[in-house]
Amino acid sequence: SLLANAVRHQLAKESPGSADPAGRGREEERRASKMMQWKRTGGSLLANAVRHQLAKESPGSADPAGRGREEERRASKMMQWKRTGGSLLANAVRQVAKQGNRNVRFIYYGVNFPVTHHHGPPMIQSTMDDRSTSETAKDIFAHAISAVDPDYGAKVMGEKKWRDKYTDHVCKSALLGAVSNKNAVAIAQAGLQEMYDTFDFYKENGKVIKFKEALADTKSTFFTGTIKGTKAKTKHEIKVPYKCFHTGDYVELKGEALIEQVYRWAEYGTIEKDAADAIAAVIRNPEWVDLQDQTFVILGATSAMGPFHVLKEMGAHIVAVDIDRPAVWKRLIEEVYYNSHATITFPMHAEYTGQKGNELYTLCGANIIRQTPEVRNWIRDTVPKVAKGGHVAMGAYAYLDGELHVRVNLACDAIMEGLASSYGYDKVTFHYLPTPTDAYIIQDHVDQGVKDNLKTAPAWCKNLEFLGGIGKMMPMITQPIKAEDGHIMHLSDSLMVTQGPNYALAKRLQQWRCILARSMGANVSYSIAPATATASVLSNKMFAAAYGGAHHWKPVEIFYQELSNAVMGTLYIHDVRNPESSSRPHVNKDMNYMLWLTSKAFHGGFMRCAYKFTSIAELAATVFLFNKYVGKYFGFGKKKIDTVVPRGSIKPSAAKA
Repeated sequence: SLLANAVRHQLAKESPGSADPAGRGREEERRASKMMQWKRTGGSLLANAVRHQLAKESPGSADPAGRGREEERRASKMMQWKRTGGSLLANAVRQVAKQGNRNVRFIYYGVNFPVTHHHGPPMIQSTMDDRSTSETAKDIFAHAISAVDPDYGAKVMGEKKWRDKYTDHVCKSALLGAVSNKNAVAIAQAGLQEMYDTFDFYKENGKVIKFKEALADTKSTFFTGTIKGTKAKTKHEIKVPYKCFHTGDYVELKGEALIEQVYRWAEYGTIEKDAADAIAAVIRNPEWVDLQDQTFVILGATSAMGPFHVLKEMGAHIVAVDIDRPAVWKRLIEEVYYNSHATITFPMHAEYTGQKGNELYTLCGANIIRQTPEVRNWIRDTVPKVAKGGHVAMGAYAYLDGELHVRVNLACDAIMEGLASSYGYDKVTFHYLPTPTDAYIIQDHVDQGVKDNLKTAPAWCKNLEFLGGIGKMMPMITQPIKAEDGHIMHLSDSLMVTQGPNYALAKRLQQWRCILARSMGANVSYSIAPATATASVLSNKMFAAAYGGAHHWKPVEIFYQELSNAVMGTLYIHDVRNPESSSRPHVNKDMNYMLWLTSKAFHGGFMRCAYKFTSIAELAATVFLFNKYVGKYFGFGKKKIDTVVPRGSIKPSAAKA
């Protein structure tokens, strides 16, 4: 409280009250800088005060064991005080910024949304107060759609209830893109161009420039470190750990057993047949999985859904980028060094001279959002040397909540586009892991699968279609669209309003880049990933319950992270290794781009489900909780495995083994 008052008093005392706009801008910049300085100083003062207090409270025991326990207690108390004090101080300063002077901001460096509400002169914009993510997303979608339908673009721009209605406009952009490949490319170009033109970049020196201008810096970069694994080379083989999410039965699938299982999933509708074909092709071509000659760039190397572990097991050369935290790099480097024969190359803040342990880990990593130009330059300069002129595969897997997800994806896009432009689109593979809860253009046979599942839905589902509010079942009504060439396709709308427009924008950015990259001759691996029970998802009890009951709606199945990593990594290997993969620009080159985005979909049944997941989630959670706490007493708490997943998915003998 004293520190907060001191800050308030000092800032008020130092205010020049300048009436000139430029003066106000400089003053706000200076005040924001001073605020950050006070926060650092305040943390130090708090630590000193705690140290002084603990010294006063020391019992002065002469007994060595007592001293050990006392020092442990004091260290624990010190850490508690530092955490609590830092939090209190941050809150106090935040209150000063809010109540004392609205012009004092907290700093958000790097890629940032553009200012939409500030009417004064240019100045440091460090909070989201003046940066409306909704207005920005609406502007981007409006510009993208206006490239092919100016009237509808104007309608998007005038939308008053964007947060509730954005899904309608996302679906419209998909429908317009499906009319022709020319439309799809025009929408993608306009959308990406608007993002690069409007987003800001907040530099470390406090200067705010446009993101596109920031990328003009082609000199700033990092040093490079490389570590090679010490584990002896073993036989490379795809293994899929399959633990049924609904029963707990487990089996490790490989070889013919894995091939048999993926075709069962395809028959049941949980995945598409071309996804099963691709996985089977990798199993039948074991030479494809030896990746020692292949370079992979992983942006967000520790991502739960990323391919790091699969590629590491196959001996790939991984160029990894992740946040500059020692614990992150201890995990990544030691995984490669001790448990594989792969190689990992990474950015460093100082020259690599053989440092080891914590001395090395503290120098590794980069902040993709704050250091986008530096990472872009480092990737552009380093990867061609690592690949020695060979093919390079690269993917973006970083995930953050809310508006940060858009910012980190735009940063990743700039990094990947920078490498493709300098190295050659024909020498790179773009890789993404799209979500099943999105709007996609689907083929007739997929649409027929939806209709068949709706016809055979149980009576209790059909009865719930007539309810209102919570519990109402909303059938997946696909919208037909006729392309310029006469081909009939359908729109599958699995968007979830609760995910928000920021998430939709981030996923649209990835789709737009895929379409442009394919049109420019790049290999693009884009297979829809299934709903996955990661640790972060299961930490939310309602999400966990919804996942637990989802299997009651054919053909949905929820998978654990280990299985999703394995199958999506296998599909990635297929697209990199198979010269006739649908990911290649010369294969099905006349195929509609929006339809191509659903190739090799391992969607977990969402794309063929008779009902929208938004309408079954709450009911699925209710069914799961009822079965768990009530149904078990009546003998129907758990279904047999053959009614939960495709029949014969896990044979009794295999499950026991």
